[in-house]
Amino acid sequence: MEATAIQTNTANVQEATISLALIQPSNYNPRKNFDEQSLTELADSISRQGILHAIGVRPIAGTDRYEIVYGERRYRASLIAGKEDIKATVYTDLSDDEAEQKAIAENLHRQDITPMEEAETLKAAIDSGRYDYATLATQIGKSETYIRTRIKLTTLIPEIARLIDTEEITVAVATEISRYGVDIQTDVYNSHLKDGVTYNNWRGMNASNVARLIEKNYTTDLSRYCFDKSACASCPFNTINLLLFCEDGCEGNCSNPSCLREKHIGYLTDKAVEMLNEHPTANFCHSEYDLNERVNALLTEMGYDIEKLSGYLTPYPCEPAVPQSDRFDTEEEYAEAVKAYEGRMEAHREKCADITAKAEAGEISLYITIGRNDVTLGYMAVTANPSENGNNPKAEIAKLEAKDKRNKEIAVERTIEDTKKKILEADITETKFSQDEDKMIYFFLLSSLRKEHYEAVGLTDRKSHSALNDSEKMTILANLNAKTKAIIRRDFLIDNFKGAYRDNAIADLLLSFAKKHMPEELANIEAEYNDVYEKRHQRIEERKALLAKDTEPEPTEPEAEDAPEEEIVPEAETTTEEATPDTSEAETEVAPEAENSPEEEPMPEVEPTTEEATPDTSESETEAIQYEPTEEEAETILTEEERYCEEAVA
Repeated sequence: MEATAIQTNTANVQEATISLALIQPSNYNPRKNFDEQSLTELADSISRQGILHAIGVRPIAGTDRYEIVYGERRYRASLIAGKEDIKATVYTDLSDDEAEQKAIAENLHRQDITPMEEAETLKAAIDSGRYDYATLATQIGKSETYIRTRIKLTTLIPEIARLIDTEEITVAVATEISRYGVDIQTDVYNSHLKDGVTYNNWRGMNASNVARLIEKNYTTDLSRYCFDKSACASCPFNTINLLLFCEDGCEGNCSNPSCLREKHIGYLTDKAVEMLNEHPTANFCHSEYDLNERVNALLTEMGYDIEKLSGYLTPYPCEPAVPQSDRFDTEEEYAEAVKAYEGRMEAHREKCADITAKAEAGEISLYITIGRNDVTLGYMAVTANPSENGNNPKAEIAKLEAKDKRNKEIAVERTIEDTKKKILEADITETKFSQDEDKMIYFFLLSSLRKEHYEAVGLTDRKSHSALNDSEKMTILANLNAKTKAIIRRDFLIDNFKGAYRDNAIADLLLSFAKKHMPEELANIEAEYNDVYEKRHQRIEERKALLAKDTEPEPTEPEAEDAPEEEIVPEAETTTEEATPDTSEAETEVAPEAENSPEEEPMPEVEPTTEEATPDTSESETEAIQYEPTEEEAETILTEEERYCEEAVA
């Protein structure tokens, strides 16, 4: 294990410098996404100053590796910076629950944590199943409401989430936006928060104003919509079907914004066309400040022109409401209401007829305004000078020609769309590949042509460094030759070699291509990195050899019974004399007699423990220790001793 302990704080925690190769991320890290740009910036800082704060790790049981408890971002940045090791706090005895708690605590108590990082950390803690909102609130010292509100931020689209971290909108504003689905969030961002939006920009607004505007422009209250809502009554996305009680007239809220939007757009489009059929002389228009791009696009695709409104329109008169009998107390009151209604209706018809007559006479112009939430009819007086309002014959002719041009464009667009669908059903497996098809291939290959080769393929006067346009591509195709074909194909290969990495087939193709076109440069590159590898490989092999040597068992010394001649007589005498200091005089005199008595009964099998006799050794044991072997036994013992010596040497 390549870890150098520096200082031990407690029995279970120590500071160490550990090889990055021995560290791996954990699966409970609250942070799952790492911004590449911020990682690169941190890597640059580490290259200059090193790691300022140690990461937390714990040993992986049964291995010499470590698992990250906290600090994975610093670990990743160190890898990018090319570091070989990192300062770490090693927790030698840390359970999974304790490790996750430390990871959460370390992330939540960082000084530089962003609101989105905090939200992701809290969500990861809840998703792990080890916490509920109450226990997590206790753990971090926050309220449950705070945690729920923060976690809701994780539902924001990335574009809005970045605005929080860059402090271009407040957390309170982001919280209001997070209450809505992805489709509404996307529309809010594109229409009101995106860079470059000047009109109706919501950046800098407080949360209450943003909430009011979203409610006004993106509400899901079904009572505000006029399309046929009969299917909504039993729809599971209608919140009224989830309520036990509701007020009279309540139609509920739609929790499926995409369906709501499609129905609304369809209703507005149909209403606009129907209104134009009723008033053929009217023109479609839109206000600069109340724009419905989806409906406008659909009407344009259908062949209608839509003008930008300049000026104020007088609303077309609305038809009087028909009186309802159940709202009157008596029949007389109802009859009077009907009579009054008929009078208002007559006046309405006269006014509408007057407007129609003036429109046909050219005194006024009718306009159907396409708004965000409704389609309305209005009119505007025509000015005295026809050239000012465009109602002169030349202007009308130009208008008709533009309309005809648009109709032709629509025909071509729809032809292309249908052809793209039908061509998938065509059988193209049997026909021969033609020269025209070969040119088509080169047309698409030209998208990968490098700028330095523009002149080589015939674009000698081109000054712009932007991508080739279709006209330039067609010019190149008209002058193709073997050389330009080779340039185009090879640039296409080089462009696709960008997808090469360590073990994929593209990498093999890249090296094969380089070997053909730049053998010396490739050899130099390989030599440079192979040299680095060999040095590292040699260090690893040396380390492995040392570790392998440490695991080999040490050779054991021969036991006492393997060398009886040296151990029995001399050592027994010393042991007996030194081990029995208070032995009686009679026992002491036994030893010399035993040495001079060849007729003493021999003791062929002497145990090693006899040499280590206790101080109260008996007389018979002392005689056994003083036994002297015969010549034949001594020769046998010597032979055995030589054999053991040879084995020991081997």
